[in-house]
Amino acid sequence: MIFGIAYLPHLMVTGRYRYGLRDRFGFLPEKVNSICAKQRIIWVHAVSVGEMKAAGILAPLLRKAFPSHTIVFSTVTHTGNKVAKTIATEKEGVFYLPFDISFITDRVVNAVKPEMFISMETEFWPNLVDSLYKSGARLILANGRISNRSYSRYKKGKFFISRLLNKFSLILMQSDQDAGKIIALGAPKEKVSVTGNLKFDIPLLNFDNKRLELRKKLNLDENEILIVAGSTHKGEEEAVVDCFARLKKEYNNLRLLIAPRHIERAEEIEKLLTKNNFKSMRISIFFEIASSPSAPRNDKVFNAFALEPVFILDTIGELRSMYSAADIVFVGGSLVKKGGQNPIEPASLMKPIIFGKYTFNFQDVIKIFLENDSGVEVEDREGLYSALKLFLDNPGYRKKLGVNARDTIAKNSGSSQRTIDLILTF
Repeated sequence: MIFGIAYLPHLMVTGRYRYGLRDRFGFLPEKVNSICAKQRIIWVHAVSVGEMKAAGILAPLLRKAFPSHTIVFSTVTHTGNKVAKTIATEKEGVFYLPFDISFITDRVVNAVKPEMFISMETEFWPNLVDSLYKSGARLILANGRISNRSYSRYKKGKFFISRLLNKFSLILMQSDQDAGKIIALGAPKEKVSVTGNLKFDIPLLNFDNKRLELRKKLNLDENEILIVAGSTHKGEEEAVVDCFARLKKEYNNLRLLIAPRHIERAEEIEKLLTKNNFKSMRISIFFEIASSPSAPRNDKVFNAFALEPVFILDTIGELRSMYSAADIVFVGGSLVKKGGQNPIEPASLMKPIIFGKYTFNFQDVIKIFLENDSGVEVEDREGLYSALKLFLDNPGYRKKLGVNARDTIAKNSGSSQRTIDLILTF
C-alpha cells in the first residue's frame, strides 16, 4: 500500500490515468452508486479499447443469461471508457478502475457490491482481487491470454501470481497455449478452460452499403484503390508513406488513409506527410467541411478533393468504418516491436491484410490467419512494399485473401457462447 501511495503522483500525470481521477480515488459517479445500491451487479472490467470491444461481444449474452442482474463496466484508459459508454445500456453504469490501493479498492467494492466480477483478458490488480474475494464476489477471468513477454514477467513473481489465481472461480483462456501458461503460473487446473478468442465473434455484417456510402463521402471513385494503415505506431508511418510514394508513381489511382493508434499523433503525421510532399486532411475536418450546406461551392472542399490528400483518422471508434472503405489493409503495431494489433476487424470485412513480424500480442490469432492463407506477414519496409505491389498487381489474389479472412473468422467463432455456458454451469 505504501508503494502504491508513493507511486500515485506518477500515475496522475501519466496520460493513461489523467482522466476520471474521482473514480480512481474511489468516488464513483452518482449514477453508478445509485445503480449498485438497488440492483444485483455483474462488474465487467476491461483495460482499454480492444478488451472493451470483447466485453461488448459478451455483454448481450450476459444480459440474456442474467436478466435479474445489472452490468457495470470499468476501464483503465480514457478511450476504453468512451467505448464502454457506447456498449452500456441506459440502465447500466461506466466508471474508471480505482487505483490499486487497499483502502480505495475496499471502498469501491463495498459500493458496487458485485456478485460476479469478470476481468477481460489478463490483468492482475492484487488489492482489487483481494477486496473482491473478501467481499464474497465470484471472480472470473474471461478471454484470457498471456504473451511470451508477460509470461516471463509473471514467472518472476509466480508465488504472488499463484495466490491471486487461486482466488478466481473460473479462468477461461483463449488457447491451449494460454491455458498451459496460466496453469504453470499456479492456476488450479480444474478451474481452467479453453474457450477461444471472443474477438472472433465479431458480427459478420454486410458492409457493402457502408463501403459505398463512405467512399462517396471521401470522394473516392470505385476505380481508386484505398490503402488503410490501421492502428499505426511511431516508426511505421514513415515506412507506409515511403511505400505509398514509390507505388504512387506506378499506380495513379492509389489513395491512403493513416489511422494512428494514438490520435494525438495526428499533427506529427501531418508534418511527416508535408516533408514527403503530400497534402493531408484530418477526417474530422474533412467531414465537417464536406457536410456543411455550402460544401459543393466551398473552396476548401474543392481544394481538398482536387489535391487527393492522404487522410488521417483523428477520431475514436471509426476505424472499422474506414476498414469497410478500404481495398487493402495494413494492421499496425507490427513493423515495430509493439506486439501488433488485432486483424480480426478488417478480416471480418473481407479485406486482404498485411501485418509485420512483431505480432506477439496476437500470436495465436496470427498463426490461425497464416495457416488459413488469410493474411500476409512481412519482415520490414521492403516486405511491405512487395506485399502491396503484389496485391495491386493481382486483384484476384486480393479478393481471395479477403474471402479466406472472412471464412477464418466464421470457422473460429463461438467463444462467447462457450464462455456464457461455462459461467452458467459454474
